[in-house]
Amino acid sequence: MAAHRIPYTATASIAYPEDLTKKLKKAKETKGFKFLHIFAPCPTGWKSDPKNTIKLAKLAVDTNIFPLYEIIDGLEYTQTKKVKKVKPVKEYTKLQGRFKHLNDKEIQYMQEQTDHNYSILEKKFSD
Repeated sequence: MAAHRIPYTATASIAYPEDLTKKLKKAKETKGFKFLHIFAPCPTGWKSDPKNTIKLAKLAVDTNIFPLYEIIDGLEYTQTKKVKKVKPVKEYTKLQGRFKHLNDKEIQYMQEQTDHNYSILEKKFSD
């Protein structure tokens, strides 16, 4: 979406309702096209305990798998939730049956990819 320079793009999570509400309001007030990518775990598909839904949503953010940010006109990137102490991806995967078949090497690969992708994104944030 950023490549198309739409007026407003944002990521949000059900684990952070205040952030989600602010972004919904901002999207509503923005003229033109807007896009919100909202993270919401699926206990059935992910083979996770429904009681862990919010925990999983927080872990996605806390592991940098799903960082929270917004982009204005495809140019101005702002991180809306900076994770102070990033948790390992393994904490996120271990609560989900859909990752049960992965070995430590594969989980490590997920960690490396997450770190790499976040490092690219992080360079775009204006502080």
